[in-house]
Amino acid sequence: MPRAIDQRRATRKRARTREAVLRAAIQCIAEGGVASANTARIAERCDVSWGVIQYHFGDRTGLFLALVEWGFAALKDALAELHSSAPDLRSRLEALIEGTWALMERPAHGAVLEVLLQLRREPDSAAPVRERTRQMRGQLREVWRKALPEYAPDSVNRAERLAITSLQGLALERALEGKRAAHARDRKALIETLTAMLATPVKENM
Repeated sequence: MPRAIDQRRATRKRARTREAVLRAAIQCIAEGGVASANTARIAERCDVSWGVIQYHFGDRTGLFLALVEWGFAALKDALAELHSSAPDLRSRLEALIEGTWALMERPAHGAVLEVLLQLRREPDSAAPVRERTRQMRGQLREVWRKALPEYAPDSVNRAERLAITSLQGLALERALEGKRAAHARDRKALIETLTAMLATPVKENM
């Protein structure tokens, strides 16, 4: 039993260390972009050695890949919680859209996007990044399908793709021009558009 307790403690400590390193990386990227997120600065920010980062992530590319995965996992978990109590189509779509937007407003989202762009430019990481991104997007689409089970999967996939693309555009505009009240109206229009797209529950008519 003592050995099992020690193992659980070690597991929790590893998880805390990993999260501390990822948060430090996000802070560095938010302050100065990907170029400023070197391993020495990240290690100093979270008070660990380069050896600790290497143990958990391998190298800088491994750290960046973990950061991307962490960001997608946070989005997936948040969306999975948001739709559970929404009774009607519009309410569920609003929960999905507003939940996604709330996460996109966080510094972590901007950091993840910067890292994705950087990794896609690096020959050694471009292919695995594309594949992992494809897998993670598939996981997000599954969240949407579970939120909207009475609608045809192809229709839900189109709605999810339009939603994510539109919100990414708003996030980019916000990054370039700053916040503006019109974004709330833009999201409302997006919700109305998606509601109209999915107005007919195809699966119920089959």
